[in-house]
Amino acid sequence: MKTSKPSRANPRLPRADFRLGAALALLLPCIATQPVRAESPQSEQRVVEQVRGAIDRAMDYLAAQQPPDGGWHHENQAPNALAILAFLGRGHVPGRGPYKDVVERGKNFVLAGQHPNGLFASLRPSHGPMYEHALATLACAELYGMDPDPKLEEALRKAVALIVSAQAPSGGWRYQPQPNDADLSVSVMQIVALRAASNAEIPLPDKTIERAIDYVKSCAHANGGFGYQTGGGPKPEMSAAGVLSLQLLGRYEDPSVVKSLDYLAPQKVKWEGGSVQYFYYFHYYAMQAHYQAGGKYWNDWHPQIRELLLRRQNADGSWDVPAGTSENEGVVGRNKIYWTAMASLVLEVYLHYLPAYQR
Repeated sequence: MKTSKPSRANPRLPRADFRLGAALALLLPCIATQPVRAESPQSEQRVVEQVRGAIDRAMDYLAAQQPPDGGWHHENQAPNALAILAFLGRGHVPGRGPYKDVVERGKNFVLAGQHPNGLFASLRPSHGPMYEHALATLACAELYGMDPDPKLEEALRKAVALIVSAQAPSGGWRYQPQPNDADLSVSVMQIVALRAASNAEIPLPDKTIERAIDYVKSCAHANGGFGYQTGGGPKPEMSAAGVLSLQLLGRYEDPSVVKSLDYLAPQKVKWEGGSVQYFYYFHYYAMQAHYQAGGKYWNDWHPQIRELLLRRQNADGSWDVPAGTSENEGVVGRNKIYWTAMASLVLEVYLHYLPAYQR
């Protein structure tokens, strides 16, 4: 963050410190201030060593899978953005370190895929390009400030402008970059990207934030949890997404946040079975939501998913997907890039390198 001049970011949003030095200084995990539950006998130092070791093996795997042009996937920018975020989340920044060329190639591939209207999408975009657009925007926002490349700022501003223009009258977003319909699954991704852009001092209209808050709250269930759309019944994936959305929009104490955290509490963290169909999507948002909530919510949640992911990592550093769930290769692509990047990002909440992973 350029501290010599006033922030241009939206004053209505809470802000993480975007200075790279501050991010890199936060080497101790969040469990240093919020201890692991008594039934988890490992020391904090041992936990961090295990997490770092697992993530480092994952980085080796992702680097080995990257083709020379930098794009892990040519059919969808989402896995490319997630892989970049995974490297950033371990502290590997452009221009330095053993993976500097990996990050640089990945960045250039994503930037080259931006359309003139600001949309990040592959040459053969899926039926829902706003998913990949939001994740690519998030990756650019996290890169911005770490990398002096002027192309990043230009691309990020165009991408943010497209998100703002695509907001539906209800306040949410849908698969296509037009302001028509909305659902929470697409909307949470836009909200995370906008929060990161605000951290990076990209200005956002107050009206965009206000309408987004209204939309997310309209998806809340009276007894706890969030639905896919307004009036829908609660689902674990959407509940985690709804909680994090309101937290990032500054509504930490909203009654629907507390009710939904209580709704999520009895959801057992399992590799297979249960009501969770999108395993990585769910845990990506659930881990961050519980971290933002802190206290008992965090202490009760994070050891479960941490230990599960550490047990399920493959010898080559990759992760698979639970059988029978919906994030299969036909949906997320080959080479385990999506699964490995997402598992890494879940664990990287402990390391605090990304501004989005700071309170």
